[in-house]
Formats: sequence, structure tokens, C-alpha cells
Amino acid sequence: MSRRRQEPRRAPRPVAPHVSRPRLRPRLALAAVLLLAGVAAGAVAWTSLRSTRSHEGVDLGRLPFGVAPHDLNVLVVTLDTTRADRLGPYGFQGVQTPVLDRLAREGVVFEQAASAAPLTQPSHATLFTSRLPPAHGVRDNGVAALADEEVTLAETLRDAGARTGAFIGAYVLDSRWGFDQGFETYVDDFDLSQHRAISLGGIERRASDVADAALEWLKGVGDDRFFAWVHFFDAHAPYSPPEPFRTTYDGRGYAGEIAYMDSQLGRLVQALEARGLLDRTIVVVAGDHGESLGEHGEGAHGFFLYEGVIRVPLIVRTPYPATRGRRVAHLVHTMDVMPTILDLVGRPSPESVTGRSLAGAMSGATAADESEAYAESLYPLNQFGWSDLRSLRAGRYKYIDAPRPELYDLERDPAERTNLYEDRRAVADAMRERLREIHRAASERTPRERPTIEVDPDTRARLAALGYVGTFTGPAGRPDDEGALADPKDKIDLFNRINRASELSKHEGRGDAAVAILEQVVVDDPTVIAAWFMLGNEYVRQGQLERGIAQYRRALELKPDYDLAVTNIANTYRRMGRDEDAAAGYERLLEVSPRNTQARFQLAQIRAEQDRLAEAEALITDALAIEPELAGAHNVLGIIRFRQGDAAGGAAAVRTALERNPEFRGAHFNLALMAEERGELAAAIREYQVELERHPDHYKAHFNLGRLYGQVGDRPRQLQAFRQAIESNPHFAEGHLFLAKLYLDLEENLDEAIRLAERGIELGPASEVAPLGHYVIADIYARRGMTAEAEREAERGRRREQAVAERMKKEGGRRKSDP
Repeated sequence: MSRRRQEPRRAPRPVAPHVSRPRLRPRLALAAVLLLAGVAAGAVAWTSLRSTRSHEGVDLGRLPFGVAPHDLNVLVVTLDTTRADRLGPYGFQGVQTPVLDRLAREGVVFEQAASAAPLTQPSHATLFTSRLPPAHGVRDNGVAALADEEVTLAETLRDAGARTGAFIGAYVLDSRWGFDQGFETYVDDFDLSQHRAISLGGIERRASDVADAALEWLKGVGDDRFFAWVHFFDAHAPYSPPEPFRTTYDGRGYAGEIAYMDSQLGRLVQALEARGLLDRTIVVVAGDHGESLGEHGEGAHGFFLYEGVIRVPLIVRTPYPATRGRRVAHLVHTMDVMPTILDLVGRPSPESVTGRSLAGAMSGATAADESEAYAESLYPLNQFGWSDLRSLRAGRYKYIDAPRPELYDLERDPAERTNLYEDRRAVADAMRERLREIHRAASERTPRERPTIEVDPDTRARLAALGYVGTFTGPAGRPDDEGALADPKDKIDLFNRINRASELSKHEGRGDAAVAILEQVVVDDPTVIAAWFMLGNEYVRQGQLERGIAQYRRALELKPDYDLAVTNIANTYRRMGRDEDAAAGYERLLEVSPRNTQARFQLAQIRAEQDRLAEAEALITDALAIEPELAGAHNVLGIIRFRQGDAAGGAAAVRTALERNPEFRGAHFNLALMAEERGELAAAIREYQVELERHPDHYKAHFNLGRLYGQVGDRPRQLQAFRQAIESNPHFAEGHLFLAKLYLDLEENLDEAIRLAERGIELGPASEVAPLGHYVIADIYARRGMTAEAEREAERGRRREQAVAERMKKEGGRRKSDP
């Protein structure tokens, strides 16, 4: 959500003097091997990373208007999923990017900038901490949040007195993942409940909305020094630019999205210029990663480490005259952005920084040199159980560490089509050793006493319910037996098919097509956990609940501790009314994950419905101790208070849930129940209507609203509400039975009433209202003169009624209505 923090997350950090620090240096023997190997293939340039320079160490020229470096503002714009070679400043003619072209003319273009990962979270974490993924611990989307101990660019500039604001274009960078560290304002209000099915990349807002929020914040900043981060997500698939870009780039949606982002970047630049701030502001435009666009068989990104996803745009415009109109040809890394910005504003870098300042290269004060660029993707491992990938680029060569290793000469083969691994084994072996040395060194930089922060269980459960397929296996690297994992190159067809199914699942009416793809995937490779999980989701969406549970169980066979599959099984049992089976699932979750607040409040709700209020209260108390802001826990606490006879306390707790999350499902439903208890039918009707405005598929709200319409004599609305209840949940037994009874009362659609009654009995044979179905059928038969049939149905109803009474007596109480 959007917010302004009144206090920093923690006290400002002491910043060490800006001195040279040891870097990851290639071994002398490695350099010698590469030089020897290069005799036949051309010289290999390989030099060590240079230490960060202070501002005073580089002559950038005098700043205009007598401004000091410390007074400069900073604007960082990250272009998600944007390839360097699809932009005007990098020579591409197929898209109009006038604003980027201007920034390139007036600033510095880094022609060979490399990202650390082809995924949004790890790449942004590297950009803003100047640490590689093995060091900062964010190595995949949706697996781990950025730890609070990491020192970010925003924290460093905030502690130096800058106002800080971030404006985010996609849920993948929501504050729950830790990227809000150091920002006073972080605009990330994404509501997952509004989406039928998502991936982490599927919840976004257009660049115009992001720019609107940023411009409004900049107005409020006034003359204060600021650091702003603006994140544009539009180039991410599916490519659907707004007009006029849709028409201009008809059939070329990716180019259209880039042109659209450029236009919104122009609004930011124009606003700064209008206020006289552009020449007091460092503007950095960086890609987080690229897009394969079908190269090497990959449609999007995340799977491979080829240049289409690793080479990114990096353009920096500063007020320094010495940085005007320059191009830097040698290799740089997005890890270098943070120390470069700090150098340009005359601030020392924190000791945690492992990148280098590029200020000297930007001004031409230092000679061009070559660096090395590490990248990794754990996505194939974490999501599918196939091998992870790591790569190293140095000089003209790029090595990819995979079950079948790859080596490319990027000068001769920029498209990476010819694998030289067998022909250049000396080069490849040396680069593999260097790559693994970098990985080991970066991993050692992660404090061993501080474990990776895992995503909160509530978030993971919501993602699972909405379609995110991550299995979160999460190992730090491949096992000792490297041959045990499949090479992603051999799995790209399966990967593309799974992605296609995921895209289809997001659209109404395409579920059958998604199922067909996934069913073939699990035939071709029955070990793909994600495919079984997605297949379960699709069956559940289609109302095939038992089949859905069967698919989740197949995923559990492959990964017995897969808590998301357990969560979805329990949630599906809950939907089926099999509360004890659901409770068993939530209890199992708590054994695996004792801090799982989602399992606690779901189990607490079941116990509250069973009048086991002491158990329910204990569970909710524990949940709120773990996560005091959890809306669901406050909602269930309201149910408990209501059941304990404290109607006012119950309503207050539910309203607290709404304060935490105004869109929380079920909160207005519970307020309606409490209004009913007070006899305030008009208020109850209004609360049910609000619930349905926000959650139109809440079948119990439709049903209860129908009951109230019946009490006030509004039969047409009652009929409509009952119909909507069973349309929203075709497995809702009581809805079928009450709709059948209503048709009987109205003396219309009696054949439909019989069908509904029979279906209601079938769906809920143990329901306490199941006898009603037999009595409805008996009454209709009697009206039609079918005496024997009527007597038979009436007798069935009496026997079922007696069985229900005996069961309830055995259970020792009445069954509460489900809140």
C-alpha cells in the first residue's frame, strides 16, 4: 500500500571511510591460462575489478549553479523486462524512443551492461545493494524477501538526508518482499483478491499510473533533496500497450510497450525540467533483465542466461559537463549502479558494496577496462526441479555452467549459436573455476548467523490459491551429483508449454485448453511438480474438486513437504464442506510450519464454527502474536467474540480486519451476521450487498441475502439470490435445497425443484437440512397424485431427519452457521 513512514525502520548506519576494498580478483594462473588459450582465438582481455573512487578522485567538471555534489537529486527508473538491443540508443530502428534518445545524447550510454539474473526480484536486489544474489540471498522470485540487514541505496541516501519515494509497477516488488527498505513512501497497493489467477508477474499497473503517483509525490517534496525510484513493468508479457501505441505497433506489442514506457519517462523528465530540477538531478535508466523473444527457444525470460535476458540498457544523465554525450564500450554490471550514484553525489559507499564506481569511465578520466559479469538463474531448479544455471562473461568469452556446459565467443558469435566448449576447453575450464570461485566468495558474504528470510505463509497461501505455481524447493545450489538434474536446454519445450497453460488459465473460458496442455506435460514428464499443482488448480476452478485434490496429492508424492499443495487440499476440503478433513490439513501444515498464520486462522475458524471456542481463541491469539497485522486473524477473532456473546467486541474485531485490509473477504459477511443477530435486517442486507460488491462469488452471502429477502417478502430478489448462490458454488447443497423449496412455495418450475432437491441431497447427504429435499419431492409427488412415491420420499426424509438428530445429539450440540 502507499504510505509515508514517520520513523526509519532502524537507526542510521555508520558508514565506513571511502577506501579501497578487496575485490573478487581472477587468479594469476587463470589469467595465464586464458592468455595462452587466446593465442589461437585472439587475445583475451581480463583485468581485476578496480576499487571504488571517491568523488574528489575523479574530475567530472564543475557543477552548474554552484551546486555541490551532496545537493544533487537522484531519479532511478528501472525498465522491467527490457532488452538493450530493442532501444533507439542501442541502434534499434524498430521503435521510437525520443526520451531515451535524448538522455543518451546528454548522458552516458553503457553499451555492455550485464544483469545478475533474468528475474525481477534478484536483479533489483543486486541493483540496490551492489551485491550478487548468493550474497544478498534473493535468488528467485517469490522465495525469499530481501533481509533487513542488507544496506540499500535508499537507506544510504535517506540517512544522508534525502527524501525517499518508490513507485512500483508490479506486485513482484511489493513491500512484503523487502524492497521498501529506506523509503519513506512506497506506493505498492496491489490487491491479489481481484485476480482470477496470477503469477508474481501477473499483477501490475500501467506506467501512466506509476508516473502519476511519482509526479504527485515530487510535488509534495518541494525543494527538498530527493531520491526517487520509478519502476515500469509494461514490457513484461503479455504485451498489450495502450493506444495510440497499440495501433502504431500493431503486431509488435513488445516494441509498443517500450515506446509507451518512453512516453511516461518523458513525463518525469519534463516535470523535472519545468521545475528547473533536471540539471540538479542524476537520472539513471536501467533494465533489470531482458526478454528472450523466442531466441534459443525461450519465449520470455527466467529460464536461460543468454544475452537477450542478461544484457540490459544502462543510461546515466548527470549535471556534470564531463559526462555529456559519452558511450562506454567495456563490460559493466548493474552491481555498479549503487556505488556510481553514491560517488556522483559525493557520498562514501557502505562496506557491504561489492560493485565499483563507473564515474571515471563516464567522464573519460580513466581508461576503458574490462570487468567480469556473473549471472545466475535458480528458476529451473526452484520451480521445476531441473538444474540451475550460472554464467560468467569476461572479455570476449561467456561461459554457462550447466549439465552440458557452454562457451561462446561474443565478438564472433553475439547470438550465442556456436558452443565452443569442446574446442576451447582450457578457456572454459578456467572460466568455470573462476565462476565457482565468485559464487563461493559471494556466498561467504552472507552472514551465516542470519538465515534467509522466507516469505510469510499468508502471502504464499494466497498466491497458491490464486494460481502461482512456485514449488519453493529453494536449495542454494545443485547437488553433489550434478548429473542428477536435467539440463534446462532439454526441457525448454515443457517449460514453454507450462507457461502457455499458465497464460491460458488467466482468461475466462480457456481453462480446458490449459488442462489439455498440462495433462500432456505430466504424461511427458511426470516428475514436474509445478504441472501437477497447476493441474489441481485448474480442476478446482472448474468445480472438479475431487480431481483437483488428486492432482495436489500427486505433487505431494513428489515433494512430501510441499506446504502449498497441503494448503490447497485443505482449502478445497473446506469448500466441499468437509471441515474435519480440512482441519486435518491445517494441522499438518502447523506441524511442518509452526508459524503458518494462514493455517492457524483457518483452523480457528473451523473450531469457532464447531463451538470449540477455547481452541479457536488459542489459535487466533498465537496467530496475532506472530503477525499482529493479519486481517484474517482479526476477522476470526470477531467470529469468536460474537459466538461468546460479545456482539460489540465481535464487530470491533471485524472492523479492525477491514482497517488492515478493506477488501478482506468475509468481513462484511460477518458484520451482516451480527446485524441479523441484533434483528437489524436492513443493516444486514446492506452488509451482505457490500460483501457481494467486493466479492461477487461469495455464495454464502448470496444465500443469506436470499433468506433475508424472503423474510421481508421480496420473493423475486430471493429467487435471484438463491440462483446466484448455486451459480457461484455448484457444490453448495443447502443452496440447491432452499431453491427447490422456494420453487415449491411459488408453485413454479416443479420439475426443476425435484432436480435441485435430488442434487442437494446428493451433495450434502449428512447435512441437517438434507431431509428438506425429500419433503420437497414428496410434496410435489402428492400434488401430482403420485401417492406411493410421495409416501416413499416422506419416509426417506423422516429416516434422514432421525439420523441427523442422533448425530447432533452425539456431537453434543447444534451446528453453527458458517461465518
